[in-house]
Amino acid sequence: MSQPNSEDAVDRQMHRGANGSLQLHPRSHFCGLRSRRHKVLEGASRLVQSSSRVRTFLPHTLWVFILFFNIFLVWWASWEFRVIDWTFAKYSYFLVAPTLFYLACSLVLPEKIEGDEINLERHFFRIRRLFFGAYFFAALATFIDGNVLSHEAVWHTGRIGHLLVLSSAVVGYLTQSRSVHLAVATVTLLAILGLAATRFLLPR
Repeated sequence: MSQPNSEDAVDRQMHRGANGSLQLHPRSHFCGLRSRRHKVLEGASRLVQSSSRVRTFLPHTLWVFILFFNIFLVWWASWEFRVIDWTFAKYSYFLVAPTLFYLACSLVLPEKIEGDEINLERHFFRIRRLFFGAYFFAALATFIDGNVLSHEAVWHTGRIGHLLVLSSAVVGYLTQSRSVHLAVATVTLLAILGLAATRFLLPR
C-alpha cells in the first residue's frame, strides 16, 4: 500500500491528532483569510480601475485598512487553536467571526460602480448600521473565542483594547457625525495596533 505524500497531508483540513482528537488544519484558516481579503482587494481594485471620479471619505478609508489588518490578525491568532479538541459545536462557533467579517468586507466597498462619481461617504453612511453591527459581533466572537474554545482567563489587560473596539463600534452604529466617525475609526485602529503589539510583538 502506497504511503500518502506530504501534499496529500497538507490538503486535509481536518485530521486526527496523536491522541485521536479531531484537529483543524491551518490551511482551512488560510482559505478563510483569502476569501475575506479577496473581497477587500476586489472592491479596491474596482475603484482604482473605474473611470468614475472617486470622492473619498477618510473614516471609510481607515475602515478598509482596519478590516484588512484585522483579517490578518484573526487568522494568525487562530493558529493557537490548531491543537484543541474540536467538536461540531466549537467549529460552528469558530465560523461565526469569519462569516461576519466576510459580510463587513463585502459591505465596506461598493459592489456596483455606476455614474460619473463614486461618493464613498454616501456609501459609508448608507451601509453604516449593517456594517457596524456585523463588525461588532465579529469582533466580539473573536475576543471571547479563547474563553469558548480554550481556557483563557475571563479578564486580562487585553480586554481594555477589546472594550475600546466594541464601544467604538456601538458609537459608529448610533451616530451620523462625520467627526465622530473619524474618531471612531482612529480609536479602533489604535486599539487594534496596540492589541497586536502586546500580543504578538512584545515578549510575554
